[in-house]
Amino acid sequence: MKVLGACTLVLSGLLLASCGSGDRSALEEFGDASADTSANADAGACPATCGGRCTDTASDPNNCGGCGTRCAAGQVCGAGVCGATCPAGLVNCNGGCKDLSKDPNNCGACGDGCGAASACISGKCACTGTTCGGRCVDTTNDPRNCGTCGTDCGTLACVGGTCSCPSTAKTCGMRCTDVTTDPVNCGDCGKTCAAAQVCAAGSCGCKPGLAACGANCVDTSSDPANCGGCGKPCVAGQACAAGACQPTSTMCPSGTRMCAGGCVNTRTSNLHCGECGRSCSATELCVDGNCESYKPLPFCTKCPCAGCGDRCCDPLSSGSSAICVDADRCPSL
Repeated sequence: MKVLGACTLVLSGLLLASCGSGDRSALEEFGDASADTSANADAGACPATCGGRCTDTASDPNNCGGCGTRCAAGQVCGAGVCGATCPAGLVNCNGGCKDLSKDPNNCGACGDGCGAASACISGKCACTGTTCGGRCVDTTNDPRNCGTCGTDCGTLACVGGTCSCPSTAKTCGMRCTDVTTDPVNCGDCGKTCAAAQVCAAGSCGCKPGLAACGANCVDTSSDPANCGGCGKPCVAGQACAAGACQPTSTMCPSGTRMCAGGCVNTRTSNLHCGECGRSCSATELCVDGNCESYKPLPFCTKCPCAGCGDRCCDPLSSGSSAICVDADRCPSL
């Protein structure tokens, strides 16, 4: 049997950084679709945009040195170059070379992130915001400590240290709602996106990694009816793998399995999450083979964000709100 070439699922639209609840966070990249935001968090600006998402090309093994430049299996990305080992002073954290002395997502050790209003200084997290009840918080956006410690906004949002419902939001179900990113109130109260969609800029669109082909959101890397692009079907006796039609007599690459005529990574696919045919709902994303609930964090565009009781992950699309995911790690999208 021949083995198909590496079946890569290059997904766009989601920047993955993470922060835990309270005053700790962790960037937990996994699989072969890792992304990095350490430069974004460290410098306060997006170093590069690849496929519509903010990307640190200095350490992202999927976009090493430039968008679309993927490091080979077993290699790491350091200073924008793929290699066998990290440059001096940097440490390999899931394929990306990090400076543990100042990376707020990997501070002192891989996966040890600094929480809200904290910075990484000499490998240790230090509070740069305000300490309220023993926690380091950002009083400009913390709805439980808005402006000052103990000021609770209730159903309103905390924007610039003031409890309010911005003009860009609407009151849905007695709550201030960011209708630009809420999948169950997308563009207006009560407007719910379909299962394979997310809400971005007030409109429902395909989840990261999926493309709109007609009225459907499909994965062109594995869809035999749209293999490599919309309207590019495989013929009888062929399957779709890595966006190319291959004879069905060949085997799917390691890490993928045959689902509906294509080789799918069920750890990351929102259409085949964990098993063939298991589609995540409009309020779920596939995380390590499980459909996990998520919600937008209104008016906070970059992790860490106050008000997230689970894992904070950076936006699904540029300019959108960050999301709070009910999982131990961020989705690899």
